[in-house]
Amino acid sequence: MQLTKDFYNKDYFEGKNQIAYDSYAKAGGLLNTFATWTNELFKPESVLDVGCAYGFVVKRFQELGVPATGVEYSPYAVSRAVTQEIIEGDVRDLSRFKDNSFDLVIGTELLEHIPEDDLFKAVKELHRVTKRWVFLLICTAGSDHIESRGGKGDPSHITMKPRWWWESLFHRLDLKRDFPKEDFANNHQQSRQMKWAGRFFVLSKE
Repeated sequence: MQLTKDFYNKDYFEGKNQIAYDSYAKAGGLLNTFATWTNELFKPESVLDVGCAYGFVVKRFQELGVPATGVEYSPYAVSRAVTQEIIEGDVRDLSRFKDNSFDLVIGTELLEHIPEDDLFKAVKELHRVTKRWVFLLICTAGSDHIESRGGKGDPSHITMKPRWWWESLFHRLDLKRDFPKEDFANNHQQSRQMKWAGRFFVLSKE
């Protein structure tokens, strides 16, 4: 199943369809915290955030003095961007960027939105444009935050797989992982509070 850009509209981001966010605008604080400790963990010289929504993470990196750019699939989210460095695009085609363009490429709750048949292409693109790390937060099977509060789940989460399945995918693509950084992320205080523990992956070119 492929969802069109029209699905990720105002109702999706502001909670009016009651399947996704209560209001994404309220997420700024927790994403600022996430970006701050991510910066401390990786100390990147440049950042690309793919699936960045309004661009809170991008803006926080910029405030920390790190050049950062965001790519977002939803035209509505791009129209609400909190920084100018947000462009409309698709993780499966990052051809506007050269190989090894960014120290750190981030994808938070991104890949579960991609059809399984397109995942190789998406992950390869993320890996191609980074020169050091790809930092992923994936909504794995049983961790849907909508279901956890009694809802029916986000129907745009079309590839819901357990952690071992994603590990197998990265192995089949012959991608290295940075286990110390993965462990740090999965055991961070915010990860435990937000139920992100066990959902972070770090792909490395080092």
